[in-house]
Amino acid sequence: MYLSRIFLNPRRQGTTLFIGSPQRLHAAVLASFPQDPPTGASDGPRVLWRLDTDDWRRPVLWVSSPDKPSFEHITDEYGWPRAEPPFETRSMEHLLARLVAGQEYVFRATVNPVKTKAGEPDAEGLRGRGRVVPLAGAAARTEWFVGRAERWGFEIPLGKVQPPEGGPAWAVETRDSRRLRFSKKGAKRQVVLQTVTFEGRLRVTDVDLFRRTLTHGVGRARGYGCGLFTLAR
Repeated sequence: MYLSRIFLNPRRQGTTLFIGSPQRLHAAVLASFPQDPPTGASDGPRVLWRLDTDDWRRPVLWVSSPDKPSFEHITDEYGWPRAEPPFETRSMEHLLARLVAGQEYVFRATVNPVKTKAGEPDAEGLRGRGRVVPLAGAAARTEWFVGRAERWGFEIPLGKVQPPEGGPAWAVETRDSRRLRFSKKGAKRQVVLQTVTFEGRLRVTDVDLFRRTLTHGVGRARGYGCGLFTLAR
């Protein structure tokens, strides 16, 4: 597995359009490999990406992948091709091999927090198929994230700052929330995604599950910038 970081240049023609389109980003990332990379249909590690726009002067595109990528086509059009290096790629094998239960990391992840809303009952009292709707509010989104941590191989420890909405003081907070709209080929309606970026501390509880989290991603919309975790000690 590899983790790559590409700095984008918002002053270049076309960059604003590029970073505003999940479809363009998705296509550009997949074009970074000599062979078609694994997708959600495969059970193996897959390509994940995330766009961080904390600093609009230098947005960062993160990519994790089972194969070593080449991003010249992105840096030549939207990045800093004269930088040394124009992008960075590092192996994740050392990290993955040395994971131990109890380790703590500072993390960042962008995910798609949703819930399934039950369908309305028909004349016979039978409910139709439910629909997936985004969660609203920091408290509900945090509860969703913390509640899924165990299945992802980690737990969120308690923090020191009490959230304004009340509830447990988890060592995690929401940093960014975006609603993305785009058309998908063959679809009659626009795709609407609510993405939320979480930052905080996590503690590894299950090495195998956490390793899978890092290599496969989590949740929905992994092809459109969600599910990738980055870590720091």
